[in-house]
Amino acid sequence: MLAFEIGVLLALLGIGIWVRFSGRRQYLGNILIPCCLIAVCLIFLVITFGFRAEEAGPALIPRLWIYLILVLSGIILGQILEGKDEVAPQIKRPGLLALVMVTLIGYFVAMPFLGYFLSSFLFVILLLHMLSYRKKLLLYLIAGGWVLFSYWVFYKLLYIQLPLGFFEDFF
Repeated sequence: MLAFEIGVLLALLGIGIWVRFSGRRQYLGNILIPCCLIAVCLIFLVITFGFRAEEAGPALIPRLWIYLILVLSGIILGQILEGKDEVAPQIKRPGLLALVMVTLIGYFVAMPFLGYFLSSFLFVILLLHMLSYRKKLLLYLIAGGWVLFSYWVFYKLLYIQLPLGFFEDFF
């Protein structure tokens, strides 16, 4: 598995170098994003082969999502390579991606302690604020709506146990 992951990363590095020094340099970000999605999907697809083999087992839903992302990323990549996509505009806030990644990592680290619902609420608010969304009431309604939707769909409808953190005793 580790060899496959290293191979995928080396392939991504090769694609990045090839695009950087080819005539499509201005499309580097446009090409690397779907390539990264494809690479991550391939890694996750290999991981699903380790799941129990059943007709509608635990690998079904992840594989459906993986196939959907693979197809859509392939379509986007095809459009870029055919020249149907525009060049990405100049980045106005270059540190935003790093800030979003740090926030995402913090979200996953905080989830076992704060629980899925509270950490998701805070993550959505923080992310929308970082993206310069300033309507406070709507910001809280969106975050609260996502938490209620997640609770109803995953916890009540599908009976999927989400991490509750220190709220474990209340549910």
